[in-house]
Amino acid sequence: MIITETISIIEGLYGESLKRITIERIVMGIFFSGVKLSNGCGGVSYTPVSEIHDDLCHASPIFTKDRPVMLKGMSAYEVLNNLSDTPMHKTIKIVVLNALSSFFLTSERYFIIEDSDVMDSINLDVTKRIGMVGAFPPFLERLKKVGNIQLNVIERRRESLIGDNAKYFIPAEDTQSVIPLCDTVIITGASIANGTIDELLSYVRSDAQVIVTGPTASFLPDAFFKRNVNVVSGVLVTRPEEALDMLSEGVGAYHLFKKCVKKINIFDRV
Repeated sequence: MIITETISIIEGLYGESLKRITIERIVMGIFFSGVKLSNGCGGVSYTPVSEIHDDLCHASPIFTKDRPVMLKGMSAYEVLNNLSDTPMHKTIKIVVLNALSSFFLTSERYFIIEDSDVMDSINLDVTKRIGMVGAFPPFLERLKKVGNIQLNVIERRRESLIGDNAKYFIPAEDTQSVIPLCDTVIITGASIANGTIDELLSYVRSDAQVIVTGPTASFLPDAFFKRNVNVVSGVLVTRPEEALDMLSEGVGAYHLFKKCVKKINIFDRV
């Protein structure tokens, strides 16, 4: 599991100091969630609202009379090891992982290009069929203009693709049969938050170009690279407090780019 492997790497890098780093502030936003840790690092992630609400009907502790888990002041070690596997707690683990990872996302450890369009890394000359998991409008608009490429957008909801874009729709039920046919696969970070990323990557051909992109994919990329991902496109939070202020008011990721985060593309050297 990608998250589990990344937690292990982070624990190895931080050691005992992980027990002294605590959550200073956390925001569970309607679109994106974020955290600021006591070491000053920040992290953000897509909020899987549907999965959290579905879980409320079954196993979430939120609607029980149990004493709620208070996050402010909790150590990073406790977050990564003691929180449950409910969608809400998984989201909290991801934002903390992203915040902790930011300290080690350096040019000394990885090949990183900042503020570039990850779409420029795709070799379209050898691409005949692209599978995009999750409708990501900027990518969709650009790929539509490329000729001689079959474009498939795998989505849970048909209404996510409106107008002329509806012709690219592939129902999520067909994921397992469609992804192996694609020589380029683009997966949005939402798949990390909703827990489908490991399954999706298991369907990808070994010779396919693979990109995982979005603010949620901002933790150490080692586990992705082990699974033949070529580029991980995430963010570094440059102004955690301002980012959390915006997320608390329901702002989406796009607006964070203007002053609170910067884009980073991390490439597998192999």
